[in-house]
Amino acid sequence: MNFRKPQCSRFCYFFCLFLLVSVALGAETAFIMGEDVVHPTGLVMSVNSLQRRPFASGLGVSRQDELFINMTFVNTGVRTYRVDPLKDFFIELSSRFEPTLDQENKATRDPFSVFPATQSRVDLYFKIDSSQTETPILNFTLEDSTLRILCDPELQQLLQKSSESALRSDEAIKIGRVLVENMRYTQAESILQRAVAADPTNNQLLMLMASVEDANYNRDNAAHYLRMINPATIADQPEAVSIARMAVSLGFYDLAVSVLAPFEMVGKLAADERLLLARASYYENDMGAATGILDALIREGSRDAAVYFTYANLYDR
Repeated sequence: MNFRKPQCSRFCYFFCLFLLVSVALGAETAFIMGEDVVHPTGLVMSVNSLQRRPFASGLGVSRQDELFINMTFVNTGVRTYRVDPLKDFFIELSSRFEPTLDQENKATRDPFSVFPATQSRVDLYFKIDSSQTETPILNFTLEDSTLRILCDPELQQLLQKSSESALRSDEAIKIGRVLVENMRYTQAESILQRAVAADPTNNQLLMLMASVEDANYNRDNAAHYLRMINPATIADQPEAVSIARMAVSLGFYDLAVSVLAPFEMVGKLAADERLLLARASYYENDMGAATGILDALIREGSRDAAVYFTYANLYDR
């Protein structure tokens, strides 16, 4: 049988398409504090400041922090909208936290109206679990439409700095990753292109830039950035897996094998990551490596249908 390395099998194509559709349907864009965010109603909202501090709770009570948020509404529409500060907002961390009233009576208590061409300021107060250290995401819902804002002063500063000058590599990676994760590819591209030009051997920058190009359906450009990645410089397993997933989606199976194999040898890959390596090895015509990984997964009791599907492809040859 003549073997031809597929750039993307029919199964791979529909599998990736399914994943892309699922992500698109489930993804929710988040904005960054300091930005003017336009709600579908015409309300423009902006988070001005964030203060997080420990809350003195009693004995036997889990440690809590206080979160104060100051924000502004501007009504650019023609209708008047009613906003309830205690019902229309919540903070998203590992779990959800509703607004409440503080002991100092700083928080806005009563519902208020935002009239056309007027501005309103609101102070929100939350008690949150101290152990939840993720970036707080403020959610605001009005007329069945929700806006999400990342309340991170550092991200605000980086976004502002990026409009004035080039960022350091670590800064570009931090803000670039947030923008890519929230599908804000135009802004991400502007920041990342300058960072890659200044640091063309940084694998994380190259990976983010490839992600932007792939999201914009510029597969040749995405491939260009992937080719610039040096597998020998990858020492971080999550980074290797991210690169390998994109490499497989674009048909760079040899790159996926190169970055994953060292971690497989020392047992640092999860089951789904080992399956990814098996698929890449299969497409690279390394049937021995693919079979070895799949045999091990089956012995370990894997119930993943993709394991058996890939195994069937081996014997179909």
